Amino acid sequence: MQTIDVTLQYPVIITPKIEECRDFYVGHFGFDVVFGSDWYIQLKHANGIELGFMRPDLSNQPGFLHDAYNGKGVIVTYDVENAKEEYGKAQKIEGLAIVLPYTEEEWGQKHFILKDPAGVFVDIVEQLAE
Repeated sequence: MQTIDVTLQYPVIITPKIEECRDFYVGHFGFDVVFGSDWYIQLKHANGIELGFMRPDLSNQPGFLHDAYNGKGVIVTYDVENAKEEYGKAQKIEGLAIVLPYTEEEWGQKHFILKDPAGVFVDIVEQLAE
């Protein structure tokens, strides 16, 4: 089977709220802006994670990339050392949309879920050792 060689992956979310998303990830997760324009913003975290946000309906993009993300079907997951501690911090941040409170799942995962300004679900997870 042939494969395509890749070295870096990052999602690009199409949303009219690129500035709000920038502020959300920079302010709450410590991302840095590595590229910013009026139509696209690229963020990078010190640990190497990257995210992109692009405006919808851009004339320089193919038609199938014109629609904004509809808020369904995407979860971005971040592993943390202590989900309960991070949940306590999140509860103190005004305007942060917590859509699932801190939960200890029967399969051992501890987590809570936020919603970013574009409608992407952000799952903050503590993975327990098997």
